[in-house]
Amino acid sequence: AAGSATFASDTFTVRGSGADIWGTADEFHFVHRTLTGDGEIVARVASVQNRHAWSKAGVMMRESLDAGSPHAAMFTSAAKGLAFQRRTLAGGGSTPTAGALVAPPRWVRIVRAGDVFTAYESANGTTWTLVGSDTIVMGATVHVGLAVTSHADGTLTTAAFDNVLVRP
Repeated sequence: AAGSATFASDTFTVRGSGADIWGTADEFHFVHRTLTGDGEIVARVASVQNRHAWSKAGVMMRESLDAGSPHAAMFTSAAKGLAFQRRTLAGGGSTPTAGALVAPPRWVRIVRAGDVFTAYESANGTTWTLVGSDTIVMGATVHVGLAVTSHADGTLTTAAFDNVLVRP
């Protein structure tokens, strides 16, 4: 099922299908732009529809749009809490670090400093909790944005994001 994205009243509504953002290749919908050099992306995931316990939405920095691209992401899921997920090598496996076991709404953030990617979560967008950090070699320019997967390929799930900020 083809995903979609709309923006209205300071809210991104993103609909995505796909088997998952996991393993050696990802299936999801990604609303993105490029970022060169160090920077961060912050967003509040206001909601994520529960098509599957692992339906998830969050922020991501990704080297390319290839399915097996290296990436760093901070997600909140419909029923499994938050997680810092990353793939450190093209076509390699995914690695998770669990965050809080809470449902949206929740703030998520990824910060890039050179090849170090650091993930945070927050209840209020002011006080941040470190979830994890990893070294992932990527080119100077990456794709940064909002990612949604239903974890039920062929079925769309909807997530709402507000307070989205990308800054160098």
